[in-house]
Amino acid sequence: MNVINWIINNWDFILLIVAAIAGIVFAIFKGNKTVIMKMLFSLVTEAEKEYGGGTGALKLAEVLNKIYPKLPAIVKTFVTADRLTKWVEDALAIAKAKWESNNAIAAYIDPPANIDPEKPNDKT
Repeated sequence: MNVINWIINNWDFILLIVAAIAGIVFAIFKGNKTVIMKMLFSLVTEAEKEYGGGTGALKLAEVLNKIYPKLPAIVKTFVTADRLTKWVEDALAIAKAKWESNNAIAAYIDPPANIDPEKPNDKT
């Protein structure tokens, strides 16, 4: 009975503590999402370079396989596989826009055919 009376007498304090904890978790989660999106941009670009076009499922699996071990524990707690897949798709949409507008990234993904990446000075 004492516990119930304490809860009734301190409901505003309990609500304040719960709101503060929720705010902290949200701030950490939101800050981590920004970092995760940058990591996903890099991983999507690398997967595109490595596997090329027409291999979407393979690239998605590769990106998910690389990103999941790097996620902070708090993000793993709240992020489902479906949400992570959606984030990869969002990062891919952003990356495609960057690839189209930035020639250096486009050349990185798909280098010109006459240049051998292992012999950059080879003019044969």
